[in-house]
Amino acid sequence: MSTKDAITQKARIKVLLADENKRRVNDLYDILSQDSSLEAVRLEPGHSLIDAVSHHKPDVVLVDISRPDRDALDSVRALSSSGQRRPVALFVDEDDPPLMEAAFEAGVCSYNVVDTPPTDVKPLLRAAIGLYAYFQKTRSELEEAQTEISNRKMVDQAKRLLMRSERINEAEAHRRLQRQAMRQSRRLVDVARELVQTLAGKA
Repeated sequence: MSTKDAITQKARIKVLLADENKRRVNDLYDILSQDSSLEAVRLEPGHSLIDAVSHHKPDVVLVDISRPDRDALDSVRALSSSGQRRPVALFVDEDDPPLMEAAFEAGVCSYNVVDTPPTDVKPLLRAAIGLYAYFQKTRSELEEAQTEISNRKMVDQAKRLLMRSERINEAEAHRRLQRQAMRQSRRLVDVARELVQTLAGKA
């Protein structure tokens, strides 16, 4: 394989086609196969979406629903709650606002109303990947912020208990927690949590 071919292969977007309708899957597969920057794989009959994602490790999952049906979103919902999350682009042939809302709640990041699959789906797939990356970044930042708030509450609780039990002020309580964390090479919040559990047990 030449260097150019290796670079092209590495840059290809792997698309998992998840649709039980063989005709639609074949039509989509033919369309995607015409683009050398895309690699299409099919969801094999009898295989779950989670297993297929785990096996193929696609960059994006394309789901085609010809008739809006919330039951078809069950596998997408299961994927979103698993450790195999992937960007999901959904094609439907009818505009259905309730279905669209259910789709986004299930984990779909690109909802597209099309009568037939477009000949060039690459922009839609790239948009799905981009939106997914943005949502994941936002979710990660939110989780970090929530963790930071939770940690601060734990440290504050430990300081209050220490102040009450040792008759010291807040600054001294904080210094004691810091010194203990440094001596044990542990995080301040872990020392605080252990102290809260110990003092709460004595209460």
